[in-house]
Amino acid sequence: LPPVPAGAYPGDFASSSSSSSSDPPASLSAVFDSVVQIHCTHSEPDHLLPWQRTRESTSSSSGFVVDVPGLGRRILTNAHAVDYGSLALVQRRGEEMRRPARVEALGHECDLALLRVDDPAFWEGSAPLSFGPLPRQQDEVDVLGYPAGGDSLSVTSGVVSRAEMQEYVHAGTGLLALQIDAAINAGNSGGPVVDARRKVVGVAFQSLRNAENIGYVVPVTVVRHFLEDVRRHGRYTGFCSLGVRLDLLRNPVFRRSLGMEGDAAGVMVRAVDPTSPAGKTGLLRESDVIVAVDGIPVANDGKIPFRHGERVAVACYIQTKFQGDHVSLDLLRDGKRVTVDTPVSVRYQKVPAHWSNKSPPYLIVSGLVFMPLSVPFLRWRNAWGGYISNDISYLLGMMQGHAEEEGDQVVTLTQVLAHTENLGYDKYTDLHLIKYNEREVRSLEHLQAMIHDDEEQFMRFEFAGDVPLIVLERSSMEEMTQDVCRRHGIPHVMYPPEPTQDH
Repeated sequence: LPPVPAGAYPGDFASSSSSSSSDPPASLSAVFDSVVQIHCTHSEPDHLLPWQRTRESTSSSSGFVVDVPGLGRRILTNAHAVDYGSLALVQRRGEEMRRPARVEALGHECDLALLRVDDPAFWEGSAPLSFGPLPRQQDEVDVLGYPAGGDSLSVTSGVVSRAEMQEYVHAGTGLLALQIDAAINAGNSGGPVVDARRKVVGVAFQSLRNAENIGYVVPVTVVRHFLEDVRRHGRYTGFCSLGVRLDLLRNPVFRRSLGMEGDAAGVMVRAVDPTSPAGKTGLLRESDVIVAVDGIPVANDGKIPFRHGERVAVACYIQTKFQGDHVSLDLLRDGKRVTVDTPVSVRYQKVPAHWSNKSPPYLIVSGLVFMPLSVPFLRWRNAWGGYISNDISYLLGMMQGHAEEEGDQVVTLTQVLAHTENLGYDKYTDLHLIKYNEREVRSLEHLQAMIHDDEEQFMRFEFAGDVPLIVLERSSMEEMTQDVCRRHGIPHVMYPPEPTQDH
C-alpha cells in the first residue's frame, strides 16, 4: 500500500485550527470573561410511563462564547447540560444577572450544544474564543469552568494523557476523545479546555467513575465537526459511518481463510446495514476485507496510523466526513484486490440512543402499552445493572441488529394497564411484538395503522420467544382504551397524538 497521503490524514483530522500559530495569545482576562455559567431546569419524561414527566431538577454547568460562521456569537456547552431543559439561564463572570438562553443545536452523540442569547447586553465585552490544534501527548492544558464547591471561575491544570476513541456516556457513542489528568467535576461540564496559547483545544464533558484526576475532553476536531455540521445544514445531523459491522483479524488462521498472505492486514465486513448507502448499492459485501481507507492502511486490530507513536480506530477517520462524502476503500474480495468508492452516511438507529429532547412515543390499545425500544427505556429498566430478566436480556440483544428499512423499530409491550377485559394479560411486560393478526409489525406507526384499518373481530398480538398470544375483542377496543386512560389520567392514547385529537 502507498504511504499515508500528505495532508489527507491526519492533516484534516489532527491539525484542525482556525487560528495561526503566529497569532498572539488572548489575554487571560479576556478568556476568563468569555466563560459563562449555565443554570438549567430539567423536565425529563418518564421513560416507563411516557405520558408523564419526572419531577423537575436543576443543574449548573459551564460554557463559553464562540463565533459560528453564518450564525454569529453563540454559547457552546455540553448537550447533557441542557438535556430536556425547560429553562436555561446564562450568567457572565462577575455578574449577578442571569439571562435566558435557548437551545439552537443539540448533538447528543458528541455531547455538544449551541445556545443563543437574544439580549444584546449579554454580549457586551465578551469575545469569542479561538480554536487551536489538537494537542499532543503530554501537552499542558487548563480546564476552565464553574465546578461545584463555589461560585467563582475555576482553573484546573493538567496534561494530555492520550487521544483515542472513547464511549461518550451521554448517548453511548464511540468518538475520538482526549484523556487528561485534570479532574473534571460536576459543574465543569461544557467548559473550555485551553492550551498554553489560550486557544480552545476541547470541551470538558465527563470523568472516569471511581478514579482520581482522570477527565475526558471532546477534542477540537469533534467540536469543529459539530459546528460545521450546524453551519452546513442549519441543524445537527450526526456523525457518519460506513454502515457495516466489522470483525478484527488478529488470528492468522482467520486471515488465511480469507486469502490473506504474508503481512496482509485489514478488517472483515461481518454485516452490511441495508439502510446504508453501501447496503443499498451493494458496493460492500459480507466477507470483504478492508485493507485501506483513502490510502490509509488498516491494521488487523481495526486501527490506522494517527500521529507519531499513536493509532486510532478507523471509525475516527470516517467520522470526520459529512453526509454524502465519499471514501475510497481498497478491498480484498474473493482473493482479488478491488477498489470501491462508497458514500458515508449517518446511520439510522433501529434502537435509538435518545429521542432528541422529545417525549418517547407510545400507543395504548385496550390497556396494552406499546413503545419503540430505546436506550433510555433500557436504562430506566436497569438493563446494565445487576440481575436482569430474560426478557430484558433479549431486548438488550436487539440493540445489535440492523434495520431492514429506515423507520423500522423494535415495538415492545412495556406493560398492561389492568381492565376487566384484559384479565390474564396483566403480568405481560418487556416483550418484543413481532406480529399483529399474522402480519409483521415494523414500527409503532405501522402497528397503529394496521389496528386502525383492521376489520377483523379479534386482535391477535404475537411476541418473540415462548410467549402465549394476547387476543382481544376489536369491537370493545376504543371503549376499553378510553376507560383505561381516564382511570390513569393519561391525556392521549398515543404520542405523538393524532392531529384530530383534542389537546
